Amino acid sequence: MKRRGDFKKMIWIGVCTLLMTSCEQPDGEAAFINTNEQAGFMSTTGNSDEYVEDKIGSEVPLLHRRLDGNLSEKEASARFDVAVVEYMSRNPKQEKAVSTEWYFRIATYTGTQSDNGTDGEVRASAYFKTDKGTYNFQNIVLNNPGDDHEIGKWDYYLFKASMPGQAVNSVEIKSTSIQLKGTDGWFVKQFHTYMVTSDQTVPATGATNLYTFPNVWLDNTCANCWDTYRVRGGYGKLKF
Repeated sequence: MKRRGDFKKMIWIGVCTLLMTSCEQPDGEAAFINTNEQAGFMSTTGNSDEYVEDKIGSEVPLLHRRLDGNLSEKEASARFDVAVVEYMSRNPKQEKAVSTEWYFRIATYTGTQSDNGTDGEVRASAYFKTDKGTYNFQNIVLNNPGDDHEIGKWDYYLFKASMPGQAVNSVEIKSTSIQLKGTDGWFVKQFHTYMVTSDQTVPATGATNLYTFPNVWLDNTCANCWDTYRVRGGYGKLKF
C-alpha cells in the first residue's frame, strides 16, 4: 500500500511541475501586455505611440491668447483680431505686389469634460502651396507651459512663414496636423489653420483656410511617444 501511495504522489508532483513550466515564459521573457488596454489610454486617432525624431529648431508663436470657451468661434476670433492688430501695428504695411513672408493663425478648442485638457507638449505643422512652389512649415510649437489647452478654452496663435529667397504672389493652405507628446491625454474639439488679409504686411486679397472639427482624443502609452491628427483639403487662396 505504501508503494502504491508513493507512486500516486510522484505522478501528482510531475503533473504540477508540467503545469508550472507551461506558465513560464522562455528565457525569462515577460508576458505580453497590450498597452492599448491600459487604464486611462484614450487615443482615437489610430496614430498613437509613434516615434518622432527630434528636429533641430522649432517655430514658436509670435502671439498667443487663451480665450474663454463660452465665446463662439466668431467672438473668440474677433477678440484675437484686436490683439493681432495691436501686434501688427509695429509692422506697418508696405506697397508691394508680392510678399517675402506671410502670416497665418492656428486656433484650437479643448473639450469641456473631465480630463479633456492637457499639460503635454503640443506641436503642429502646416503645408502651403505657393506660386513659387510648396513649403512645409513643421515643428510648430503650440505650448506655453501651464497656460494653454485648458478644459473648455480657446487657444489662438499667430505665426510668420516665408520661403527663403522667394517673393510669392499667392498662398494656399493644403494640409495640417496636430500632435501630442506623452500620456496626458487631450480631447481636441476644433483645430483651425487660416490666413486673413488684415494680418499681412503688404496689400492682400482673398483668404485660405482649413477648418476642422476633430472631436478626437490624442494620447499615448509612453512618455516620449507622439499621437497625431492629420487633415488635408484646404480652401481658398490668398493673393498679394
